[in-house]
Amino acid sequence: MKTTIVVAVLGLALGAAITLPAGAQTVLPRPEQPFGGKIGRTVKDSVKDFPKMVEAPKGAPNILVILTDDVGFGASSTFGGPIPTVTMDRLAKNGLRYNQFHTTALCSPTRAALLSGRNHHSASTGIIMELATGFPGYNSLMSKSCGTFAEILKQNGYNTSWYGKNHNVPDWQTSQAGPFDLWPTGLGFEYFYGFIGGDTSQWNPALFEGTKPIEPPHDAKPVKGVRYRIG
Repeated sequence: MKTTIVVAVLGLALGAAITLPAGAQTVLPRPEQPFGGKIGRTVKDSVKDFPKMVEAPKGAPNILVILTDDVGFGASSTFGGPIPTVTMDRLAKNGLRYNQFHTTALCSPTRAALLSGRNHHSASTGIIMELATGFPGYNSLMSKSCGTFAEILKQNGYNTSWYGKNHNVPDWQTSQAGPFDLWPTGLGFEYFYGFIGGDTSQWNPALFEGTKPIEPPHDAKPVKGVRYRIG
């Protein structure tokens, strides 16, 4: 299968406008498939028919979406900036670039807008998770009506995963008590490997696989007296 990487870089976010291939299901979830076999009086008289698994259409592109926090639009060399980003340059040359994505000047709201394709207030994320308030547009509880692009892709036969920073789980739902429906695995991503909060240590990050906390790799050695944070 020919691989097409779709990449876009902008403002505080690097995102992709996703267009599904022709033939993609427009109403989700899909209706149950009708039984195409035969139920006779005996097993010998019957014909089995398993429902067909949903698969992405032939030639469907691989889709890579990258969001970078706190990075200006003109920072990376991919869009003419002074900072060499050779890997992103290579990806962009094999894909498409979009430069009219609306950023919100904050990470959680921008991410919510990118995930859902909606205004960040419509996705209940008018502010970062820790500052959520009990008012419409700001309570951080993104409605299931704000379906993510990952959910759409998954229900059209794609495998989906999220790596790295999250910072879109309501602050009081980040413990192992859950609930987990607003974690990445509840928003259409089959696999998650990363951290949930706004920042974490580069050397000893608070990592999760799915919803399970895991030990970080211990091959990196911190420099004495120096603390590094990812966020």
